[in-house]
Amino acid sequence: MAFLLKNSAVFFLVLLTFTQVSMANDFYPLEDGSLWKYKDSNNKTIVKKAVREEKLGYYPSVLLEVSEGKTLLSSEYIVVTNEGVFRFALDGKRFDQGALLLKEKPKAGDKWIINLALDIGKVRSEVKVSEEEVTVPFGKFKCFVTTTVSKDEKGTEYQLKNYYAQKVGVVKVTIEKAGKKHYELELLEFKLGSNSTSDAKGAEKK
Repeated sequence: MAFLLKNSAVFFLVLLTFTQVSMANDFYPLEDGSLWKYKDSNNKTIVKKAVREEKLGYYPSVLLEVSEGKTLLSSEYIVVTNEGVFRFALDGKRFDQGALLLKEKPKAGDKWIINLALDIGKVRSEVKVSEEEVTVPFGKFKCFVTTTVSKDEKGTEYQLKNYYAQKVGVVKVTIEKAGKKHYELELLEFKLGSNSTSDAKGAEKK
């Protein structure tokens, strides 16, 4: 969740060759107005919303904003191609190349490297994909899980897990710092955008 970049302790969350550009992905719904509501480990309600489609240079992208109440925590630009879901900008900073969040057709065992040049310096992260069933307040889901391992400038290791459920998107996020639980988000509610023909509902997703 990109908004966590506001906390320097979890800077690496920005981690998260084009052919044909698409605006659809089975594990990252981006219809205008799509909304995810989460409860975090500090008992706060965090909301992420797909605000609108915009051009980011050559590529059509979707602006996502994350907020707590009336406070805007972060914004990011997501681009979807037939290769996967990429983050191209975070909080006004555009990346030289997109950071791959999830491949178009993910499978357990997928892995890739992300190299980014940030204000804090160059960051290299390793991403691996696995499968896991998870239960959150919104329901039970079979998910593809991306595990991103990074180190900060002091050498402290962070592990970020994003749990992607089909037709819903990210249903859970966990962060470990130096091998210990540091932060967590769990999905409370999801509403698909108004330009879609259906709405996801919480329940057991198999």
